[in-house]
Amino acid sequence: MRKFFNKPCGQGFCRSESRFFNAFTGLWWLLCLMAVGSWPIHSAAWALTLEDALSEALATHPEVKAAEQDLEARRALERSSLTPYVPSVDLVGSVDQVSKGGLEDRREQVTLGTEYLLFDGGARFSERSAAKIQRAQAEESLRAARLNVIRDVSEAYFLVLARTRIVAERTLQVEDARKDLEIAEGRYRLGVAMKSDVLQASVRYEESLFEKNSAEGDLSTARATLWSLVGRPLEETEPLEGNLEEYVGALKNREVLLRITETHRPEVRLAQWAVALAASQERKTWSPFWPRLTADASYTSYDGTGPYGELDNEKRMGLTASWNLFRLNKYYDRKAASAQLRAAQDRLLEAQRQGRLECHSRYDKALTARRNVDLARSVLVQAEHNYRQALGEYRVGKGDVLSLVRAESALGAARVRLQEALGNWNVSLVNLQRAVGVERLDELMKAE
Repeated sequence: MRKFFNKPCGQGFCRSESRFFNAFTGLWWLLCLMAVGSWPIHSAAWALTLEDALSEALATHPEVKAAEQDLEARRALERSSLTPYVPSVDLVGSVDQVSKGGLEDRREQVTLGTEYLLFDGGARFSERSAAKIQRAQAEESLRAARLNVIRDVSEAYFLVLARTRIVAERTLQVEDARKDLEIAEGRYRLGVAMKSDVLQASVRYEESLFEKNSAEGDLSTARATLWSLVGRPLEETEPLEGNLEEYVGALKNREVLLRITETHRPEVRLAQWAVALAASQERKTWSPFWPRLTADASYTSYDGTGPYGELDNEKRMGLTASWNLFRLNKYYDRKAASAQLRAAQDRLLEAQRQGRLECHSRYDKALTARRNVDLARSVLVQAEHNYRQALGEYRVGKGDVLSLVRAESALGAARVRLQEALGNWNVSLVNLQRAVGVERLDELMKAE
C-alpha cells in the first residue's frame, strides 16, 4: 500500500490519492468503533422470548427428562425382544473328582451347545409386538410430557407479560392519583374546592397504592413460576420479549379442532396403543395350546484319568417337541386377556369422550375470552372519551375534582381490564392447545 501511494506521479494526482487514503482509513476506524460500541447495547437489550423459554424448559424439566429415560429403556427392551429369534449359544465346563471302588479319578468335560426356537405358537411374535407397542407408548408419553411443559411455560409466560403491563398501568395510576391529590389540596387551600374533594382524592391515592402493591405481588409470583419451570433461579430478573396481541385472530372451526383432537391428543393415542397391547397379549394366550418345537446341537469334549481319559468326544444334534395337554391357568389366562381387551376398548371410548368434551369446553372459553378482549377495547375507548370530557370540564371550571377522579379511575380500570382480557385470551389458547394436542399456537388459528 505504501509503495503504491509513494510512486512518482503528478502533485495533484498524489494529493487526490492521499485524500482517498485518509478517507478510507477514517471510514474503517469509524466502522470499527460503531461495531464495538453497539455490541454491549445489543447484549444488554436482549430479552427472553417464548421460544427461548420453551427450549430451556424442554431441555431441563424433570418430567421431560424422566420420559426420555423411559423411552430409552423401552427402546432397549424392544431390541431385547429379538432374543427368541436368535439362536442361543452356551459353553459349559466341569471338573469332577470321582471315587469308585477305592480308586479316585478326575473327570473333565467341556460342552459347547446351541439352541434355536423353531415354533412356540406365536408367543415370541406377540412379545415382539408388545415391545414395539410399549416403545410407541413411551414416545407418546414423552410427547404428553412435552405438551404439559409447553402449556405450563406458555401460561406462565403470558401471565408475566400481562401482569408486567398491569404493574405499569398501576404505577401510572399512582402517579395520576398523587397529582390529583396535590391539585385538590392546592385548590382547597385557595378556597375553590371542598374538603370532601381532598378526602376523595386521598382515598383514590391510597387505593392506587394498594392496587399497585397487589399487582407487584402477583407479578412476582408469576415470574417465580416461570423461572421455576424454565430451570432458572427464582430471583431471575431478565426481561421478557413478547406481544399479547400476536395471536388475537380467528380460531379454526370447532369441528376441525375436534378431528385433530381424535388423532393428536396424547391421552387418546395412549388409549389406542393400550388396545393394541391388549390385543397382542390376547394373541399370546393362544400359544400354550400349540406345541413348542426347538432344535439344538452340541459338542462335548472329555478328558480325565482312568476310564474318563478314554471317552470319545461327542457330537449331538436334536429336535425337541413338547405339547402341554392340560394346564388349568391357560384357560383362565385366555379368558382374562379377552376381558382386558374389552376394558381397553372401553377406556379408549372414555378417552375420546373426555378429549372431545375438553376440546369443546376449552373452545368455548377461548371464544368467551376473545369476545372479552373486544369488549375491553370498547370500554377503554369509552373510558378515554369520558376522561377527556371530564378533564376538559375540569380545566374550564365546569367540573369538580371528584368527577375527574372518577373518570381517571374508570380509565385506569379499563386499561387494566384490557391487559387482563388479553392475558386470559392467551391463557385460554394455551389450554385449548393442550386439549387438542398440538405444540404450536398458530396451529389453532385460521390462515390469513
